[in-house]
Amino acid sequence: MLRQAQRRDALQAARVFGGTDNVGLFFGEDIFVTFGAIVLMTTFLKEAGIVVEPMHVAVWGIPTATCVFLIHGFRLWLLDRQLARVLDALTRNAAGDKA
Repeated sequence: MLRQAQRRDALQAARVFGGTDNVGLFFGEDIFVTFGAIVLMTTFLKEAGIVVEPMHVAVWGIPTATCVFLIHGFRLWLLDRQLARVLDALTRNAAGDKA
């Protein structure tokens, strides 16, 4: 039972860590003009007849990236608290087993 709970927590942490990497890369690229996401968006808009400067798209990406940073940071904080509780419970169980 304990090993199953540890495995579940480890898998949950791995999923969150993978998602964190994706979020950071995706929204981090939206701020920098030289990355492909900005070029892709401006090219798509140009083909649709809407001409925008890459710098303007990047500037408008800053509020979105800021919100994502805050929301995802809060989610990571919650995960950290959950993992701390699990570790504390495991430590108490291990200490109880030794006594």
